[in-house]
Amino acid sequence: MADEKKGITVKIDAELHAEIRQFIEANGMTMAEFVSQALYNELHPKIQPMEVKNMGPMRTMAFQMPEDMFQRLKDYLHRHNMTQKEFVLGLVEAELNRDQALRNDQVKTEEEDLEEDLGENESEDEDMDEDLDEEESEDEDMDDDLDEEESEDDDMDDDLDEEESEDEDMDDGLDEEESEDMEEDLDEEESEDMTEEETISMAM
Repeated sequence: MADEKKGITVKIDAELHAEIRQFIEANGMTMAEFVSQALYNELHPKIQPMEVKNMGPMRTMAFQMPEDMFQRLKDYLHRHNMTQKEFVLGLVEAELNRDQALRNDQVKTEEEDLEEDLGENESEDEDMDEDLDEEESEDEDMDDDLDEEESEDDDMDDDLDEEESEDEDMDDGLDEEESEDMEEDLDEEESEDMTEEETISMAM
């Protein structure tokens, strides 16, 4: 059972025991909690030792730390059977990998956002094309209307030409009638003149 407890009894150096006692008092832990955590960390280390052989050219990195932290580090390294070099390289490698994963996620997110923006722009372009097509269709309809209006104007011009032609025919008819009337009047006058001459001749 997970909640079942069992005891572990060990004997350690008095100096290490005093250091542990000081640590658990400073961190508000019980001896059972400290031992459980220490054993868990030993079985499941957070920092995996790195293989340092054949890593290519090497560079030196040196730094200082507080004495208390250094003693805790020594204890951690002893419990996990690690060297300082393996520990530091493991920390650096883990952080670099974590940072690289975050950067990859960020790049992926930016690419997805860019694809979405491009998709929206393409949709806007399609809408603009549709609007242009509608405007062109409206322009064609206006051109058709203008053509129809011009055709109607041509028909009106033809009607006017026909009316003018009829008016000219009517004018010609009137001219002919006036000419005939004038000739008849002249004939009548000449006839009357001849009658008067005949009458005068007879009287003589």
